[in-house]
Amino acid sequence: MAERNTDRIRYRYGICLNDNCEKCKSKELQEIPARKEFVCPECGKPLRECPPPKKGGNTKLIGIIAGVVVLLAIIGCIIAFSGGSEEKPAPTPVPEVKENTDSIKAAQEAAEQQRIKDSLDAVAAAEAAKKQEAEKKTEPAPAAQKPAKPASGSKNLGYATFKGSWPNDVNGRMVFTSSHVIDSKDPKGRVAEAGDYVIGEWADGHLVQGIWYGSDNQVKGSVIIGR
Repeated sequence: MAERNTDRIRYRYGICLNDNCEKCKSKELQEIPARKEFVCPECGKPLRECPPPKKGGNTKLIGIIAGVVVLLAIIGCIIAFSGGSEEKPAPTPVPEVKENTDSIKAAQEAAEQQRIKDSLDAVAAAEAAKKQEAEKKTEPAPAAQKPAKPASGSKNLGYATFKGSWPNDVNGRMVFTSSHVIDSKDPKGRVAEAGDYVIGEWADGHLVQGIWYGSDNQVKGSVIIGR
């Protein structure tokens, strides 16, 4: 335990997030001395700190194997001293523990590397999502759609000015210069204020249907009267 704490003090571990760096592409966990600047030795960019890799894990297994070897040695001694004229059995071969230890160590290292890779993938995915969210926030808002321009020509009605082909136009504009009902045939008797305007279809000098805008160019509503 003391060795692990000392290792944490002496070294810091991190990964490089610079997409142009080979260390970042390989997702290598870098060990940096604690007294040195915590940057990538390859590209000089700051590192993202990660937990140190796990060490050990084989102590219990080695103890079991050592116990087996000692037990087999004791059995061999007993057989050697108790033998007489009888044929001594062949000694029990000692299992090859080195190959087993190496294979277990390799499996543990592979599992640790996979854990580090998964951690790096999660960090990279979080960074990508954060970058994408920031790009969405910086995108300019779409400009408000401007009403279509009416046809050429105008007619002064006293309370309003009609721009288009009077009295029939499929896209005429009525701009009110004073407070007045939008159209005498409107059953709701809606009143437009000075500066309001209506764009729509006109027939025989009366509004058939259209959109009613305020002087601030915001839609106040739709007006449908019919012919």
